[in-house]
Amino acid sequence: MACAVALSAPAARADVIDFEQIVNGSSPADNSIYVGGDTFSTNGFTALVADSTYAQSFPDYEPGLAGATISAGDSGACLWLACPFPITQNYAGLNDGSLTLSREDHAAFRLTSLSYGGIAHENEEGGTLPFGQLRITGTTVDGRTVTTSADFPELHWWGEWTLDAGFAANAFTRITIDACTYAGTARECLNGEDTLNASQFAIDDLHVSAVPEPASVAMLSAGLLLLAARRRLGGKA
Repeated sequence: MACAVALSAPAARADVIDFEQIVNGSSPADNSIYVGGDTFSTNGFTALVADSTYAQSFPDYEPGLAGATISAGDSGACLWLACPFPITQNYAGLNDGSLTLSREDHAAFRLTSLSYGGIAHENEEGGTLPFGQLRITGTTVDGRTVTTSADFPELHWWGEWTLDAGFAANAFTRITIDACTYAGTARECLNGEDTLNASQFAIDDLHVSAVPEPASVAMLSAGLLLLAARRRLGGKA
């Protein structure tokens, strides 16, 4: 009589980072405004807020305003942030700052899509500064750096960004999200001295999935081989 072996593939659990539940790490529990170096956790991920590389390059650098979580329907905050509409619970990257995300359990993960929008200052003429891009820089499990970017949608509105297959296939240990602003006739996208504090963004609903540990995959493969062997033995009985 053949023995039955129950096997199941390691789960690649899909999640959505929606910034609905925030647990602050280095700032007061009810804080929703972050300076460079602040941390918080949400949806199983640790988030590190950072000032721009340009700001940090100054010898007398001190952490400044670099991000905020915006509550759904918070029209008051959006009067000065120019949030994308409709107003949802989201993360706003401010003043050229960035946000780095990594899983709290230190597992690798993939990113397949997200909602995003640009936050632009009003200038003296009542218009807006030139628009730019959202940028994502991922560090893979084998230490490579992979980058991708997309133009912002129409100002004050959300866009949906499905990452191309090549980027989405990577298993990351962390990703860093920031923005750049187009400057000059060459449409060079910059973040720093030439576009000071103009590279701002909003993100929401990041679709991520955990990547099974190599050991789990190896155990599954070994189990399948064992099952096949037992079936062969059972067929000879």
